[in-house]
This record gives sequence, C-alpha cells and structure tokens, in this order.
Amino acid sequence: MVARHTRHHWRSYILFLAIFTVTMVSTLLPTVLNAAVTAQLSSQDIDELETVRLIIRSTGSRQTQKLDLSALETDFHVMGNNTSSQYRSVNGRQQSWVDYQITLQPKRTGTLTIPTITVGPDATPTLSLRVRPLSNSTRQTINELVFFEQQVSAAKIYVQSELVLTRRLLYSNGVQLYTDLPAEPQIKDAVVLTLGETASSTTQRNGKLYGVVEQRYAIFPESSGTLTIPQVSVTASVRLQEGRRVSRKGVRVSTQAEQITVMAVPKSYPANEVWLPAHNVTLHQVLTPNKNVKVGDTLTHELLIHIDGNIGSISAPEPLNLDSANFRTYPQNPVINDDTSQHSVVGSRLQTTSIVPMQPGNRSIPSHQVVWWDVNTDQQQLAQVPAIELNIGGTGVTPLDAPIVPEPVPSPAQKQPDQSAYVVADMFEQAKTWLRAHPLWLALGLTTLVVFVLIAQFKHHLVKLPTISPSTTRLKRNLYNKLKNGDLETIEAALREYLAHKLKVSPHVTLREFSQHSALAAESVSALNACKFSDDQNPLGKDTRLQLRQAVDALEEAIQDKAGPSKDTLPPLYEYS
Repeated sequence: MVARHTRHHWRSYILFLAIFTVTMVSTLLPTVLNAAVTAQLSSQDIDELETVRLIIRSTGSRQTQKLDLSALETDFHVMGNNTSSQYRSVNGRQQSWVDYQITLQPKRTGTLTIPTITVGPDATPTLSLRVRPLSNSTRQTINELVFFEQQVSAAKIYVQSELVLTRRLLYSNGVQLYTDLPAEPQIKDAVVLTLGETASSTTQRNGKLYGVVEQRYAIFPESSGTLTIPQVSVTASVRLQEGRRVSRKGVRVSTQAEQITVMAVPKSYPANEVWLPAHNVTLHQVLTPNKNVKVGDTLTHELLIHIDGNIGSISAPEPLNLDSANFRTYPQNPVINDDTSQHSVVGSRLQTTSIVPMQPGNRSIPSHQVVWWDVNTDQQQLAQVPAIELNIGGTGVTPLDAPIVPEPVPSPAQKQPDQSAYVVADMFEQAKTWLRAHPLWLALGLTTLVVFVLIAQFKHHLVKLPTISPSTTRLKRNLYNKLKNGDLETIEAALREYLAHKLKVSPHVTLREFSQHSALAAESVSALNACKFSDDQNPLGKDTRLQLRQAVDALEEAIQDKAGPSKDTLPPLYEYS
C-alpha cells in the first residue's frame, strides 16, 4: 500500500510539472516567435513623383526606437516618419508590436533598392521598388503648373558688398503647397538679411495666369572666393486631368544652386581707409542751436552717415576733434540702424556729441569726409560735409590747464548760502533756451495734451466697430492651421465651423448630418472618425493629417468646379507641413 501511494504521489508531481511547463512554454513561445522585424511596401510599382510607404513592424516589443534612415536618402526623399505601438492580451495570450510607417518619394526612376534598416538587434530585409517614368507630356504639364524663378543682382561682387537674391514660386490653379516656404539661405561666411515681407501677387506667363510668392534676401560675403547659394525645395501637389480621370500627384519643386564670384578689395583703395562698398553714401551734419550761441551753452552736434546698399555697422566712427581749450565735448554711444523694408539694405550710423563752448569768438566745427567704393561705377568716391562756422558770445572760462585758485574755506560760524535757487533758475533758463531752439517740440507737446483731454472727455461717445463674420478663406486657413499642429478636439471644432459655413447648415448638427449633405464632406468626417476611434497611441501622424487635408481639398475643388472656374483670380497657396 505504501509503494502504491508513493507511486501515485510521484505521478501527480510529474503531471503538475508537465502542466506547468506546457503553460509557461505556451505563454512565452509567442513572444519568442514574434521577436522579429518585418518590412513591406504599400506598393511594389509606382509612377514617378508618387510616394510609397515603407511599413516596418517589430513584434514582441513595446519600446519605440529612433531609426537611422540615412541609407534611404541616397535614392529617396524621406517625407514623413510615424511610429505607433500596440499591446493586446486575449485569453491570456499577449501580443505587442511597434509599427514604423516611413513615407518615401523616389529621387529617380527605375528599379530602386530599399536597404536594410536596423531595429534594435534585428535588421529588415532588402526590398525592391519599380518607379515608372512619367511621359514627356505629363512632365511638361507639371513643370508648367508650379516652378521656381530665381535671380541674383550680380554674378561678381566685392567682399562685404550686397548681393540681392530674389526667389519666386509660381503656381497655377489646383496647386497646393504641403511644406513651409523655404527659409533664408544658410551660407557659410556670409551675413544674410531678409528684405521686406513675403509678397503675394499674380502674373502672366505665356498667356496663363499664375500666383506668385516672392522672397528677397540681402547677402554680404565676409571673405573673397566663391560664394555658393544652396538649392532649396518645397513639396506640393498638383491636380492633373488625364481624360476623364482627375488625380493628384505630389511634386518636389527646387531651385538651382548659384555660384557667385567674390572679389577682394581693389588694390587702388587707400590702405588707411575702412573698406566701404555701397551704391551711395551721404553725410549730414547738424548743430543745434547754431545761432546766438554763448559761452556755457550746451550744443548738440549730430553726424549721420547714410549708406545705400550696406549695413550701418560697416562704417567707421567719425570722431569730432575740437580744441579742448575752446570746447568741451561729451560724445554719446552711436546709434546704428539697418532698414530692410525695401529692395535693398539702407544702413545708417548716427553719432551725437554734446558741445559746451568755453571761449568767445569765431569758432568752427570742422568738416567731415568718408571714403567709399561705388559698386555701380567701380570707382572710389568721397562723401563730405562742410565746416560749421560759429560766432560765440559771452565771457571766457578759465582753460583746463590754467592754475585753479582755491576758494577760501568758510569758518564753521559762517553760514553757507543756499544754492538751490541758483540751480532752479539755471535749469529754467536752459529750458527756455531749448524751447526757443525747438518750437516744433513745444507745438507737438501742446497738441498731444489737447488730444488726450478730448479723448478723456468724449471716450463714452466713441463708436464701436461692428464685428465682422469670419470668411470662408479665414475659416479654411484656420482649419489648415489646426490640421498642421492641432489636436483632435481643435481639428473637429475647426472642421465643424468650416463645413457649416461651406455647406450653409447649422454648426450644431452632428458629424453624421454633415456627411448626409455631401459625399465629399463624408470623406473628411470619415477620416476624422478613423482617428478618433483608432487604437494607435499617436493617431494624428503626418500621413493622417495629410489624408484629412486632401479630403478637405477634394471638397473645396468639387464646390469650386460646380461654381465654375474663375479666369481672373487664383486661390491662395496655403502652406502645410
């Protein structure tokens, strides 16, 4: 009996170990088997200018990683990279994976190879993609829909002189810009300033109306040699009609790189003068007051250097050299300004000096001159202002180098006179002198005081401007901005407001009711709902935002086609990234 009981005990123990082992293996085996990396393309065969998605899945992992995609950049433009992770547990079976969706646009046609990409300890297999070339007619059509024009003010310039770069993006109907406009060019050993604001206008090319977005930059090379203006690109989509089929294709529009020769300072330029290349340089000298001047008065001397075609800091300081026996001078810090609002930089340097005459008689403020180089005529020039003559009255003051006779020190019993009355009287006299010399400032101050009194008196009677209702253009721009960087809640609110205004219905209806008004509106609502009820941790990736944007574009184009195309105006080129 004891032996039978012992055998039964061991059988139970072995059965328990077997069940435990099977359970652990069944739990861990999926993780071991799924610990792999797979890769696939959304399409094996695409047309030139189209994009393809490379989908990489790392199973058995919940930790996202930053992938090294540099190997893809040989044959592809990396347009976007979205990452999402998933975890599921069904009947005790756990599954986890991380998806990487990489949007690629081929740089050339033919059969391209997707290289291996390392994800943790694993690597993806290599894949092949066939890129079909566009027909010559289709390529020509696209090239006429959107393109860059770029101009430089000169092929050769002097070092530290101004080169104006003008960049224009021309686009026709049906073109949408999906990336921001290029920023200012990044150029080594050069100062780059933006000229004015980005300007929008229209123009004609070969009898066809185009919208134009123009950017202007001033470039100042700091060393001689070759200056390279790099290539810039934007990504857009164009609307193509092939027979009865209307489609959109993504295009990449680029400028050409520019090579500019930068010449050294001419040998004929004086070695002891500061190099100043410009279109024009003028000097202005003002002394206030310049009449009825007496010893002890405070005069203000202003010397303005005005530079057309360069920055103000390139000019050298122009010291005011006066005889210390006849004048005392108190220079202030120079004020340097650069006006970049026009088609060229206009720099200025204002030097202000307070002057106090110490001796009466006929005195002069000396003339000033500045040597500069005219880049238009390629010649040395001289800007100058004449001297200012003064007749100073009053009684002279002891020179600084004369011996000073000390005043007698009063005894403690003697009372010191109160000097405050003299100080106030002197200040009042100086104020009267200044107001006589600046009557315009007095008039301006009195006018300002009157205006403030009138505003305070009648502020309750001011008419309030009426509130302007938002236009379709502003609503659409608001929606596009939310699609660019908003969350789901703000995107839905902007979409509601836009659809209500566009379809002329109440903004308080449900999204389903919006869908019933228009099939194309249903596309945008469906895309939004797909995001709202997605299991992804990051449903609003770049591809999803682009899908929402394209659904709105399709609705806009359908309504525009129904209304009939306009021959005189172009829709705004909305930016998107």
